Amino acid sequence: MLKILRNEIKRGFCNNLFFISMLISGILVLWYSVERIPFCIESNLSFSNNAAFDGFLEISYTNWIGSHNMYLQQNILYLIIPFLAVLPFGNSFYLDINQGFIKGICTRTKRSYYLISKYIAVFLSGGCAVIIPMILSFMISSAFLPTMLPEASYAFTNIYPVYKWADLFFVHPFLYTLLYIGLTFIFSGLTACMSLFVTYFLNKSFLVLIFPFFIYIFSSLFFELLDLDGFSIRNVLTTTGEQGTTVSVVILALFFFAFSFFPYYLFGVKKDVL
Repeated sequence: MLKILRNEIKRGFCNNLFFISMLISGILVLWYSVERIPFCIESNLSFSNNAAFDGFLEISYTNWIGSHNMYLQQNILYLIIPFLAVLPFGNSFYLDINQGFIKGICTRTKRSYYLISKYIAVFLSGGCAVIIPMILSFMISSAFLPTMLPEASYAFTNIYPVYKWADLFFVHPFLYTLLYIGLTFIFSGLTACMSLFVTYFLNKSFLVLIFPFFIYIFSSLFFELLDLDGFSIRNVLTTTGEQGTTVSVVILALFFFAFSFFPYYLFGVKKDVL
């Protein structure tokens, strides 16, 4: 299984679509950084040089692209996360089936090994395609802005006590940042894997690619209409989501995993499906 897993991971990361996804999110990061970082630097200089300046230091933890969703670039990023995640390798299962690649693979290894390896590769490539530019954004912010504890009384932190894990933000902001990047990685990977099961029922590659986007958007709208914002993936991933707990995050992650893996795997192990 390790051989097929290594091969699938290599295919997931070493392809043009992975780099296109990275390019799109990278452009958003650079666009955000060019607009936001110079303003923060100027604000910090004013604060340092003028004792009467009313404000606080702008720091890296509150000015990377995933720190909140106040600005256009941040809203665009969180809107297109499912597209960025599924683009690198989400339609590979469809292509493997329709181009006959899977038949050659399954004659040399167990079908279950291939299915599990494919799921892991889609998950990893989807998660990494989203978080690598986010990490780059945090590194850019840290290079130009001070990395220090946030000031709780500064309104523009946009993190209020009612928000999930808010206490962690003011005590261990780096851990808080890693937590949200990790959360984005998990849900981006799981969202990308939504493309696998639907492959059995669609006959167009582009439909496979856009299906996770509809799941992402409509599941969020569904829970928000039911006043269950804590289970909305859009609110889960943004630091400024006003509802949600660790329990709701775990439940939503388990639901996404179960929905994306078990139907795909159980259908796939049937010999008459592939």
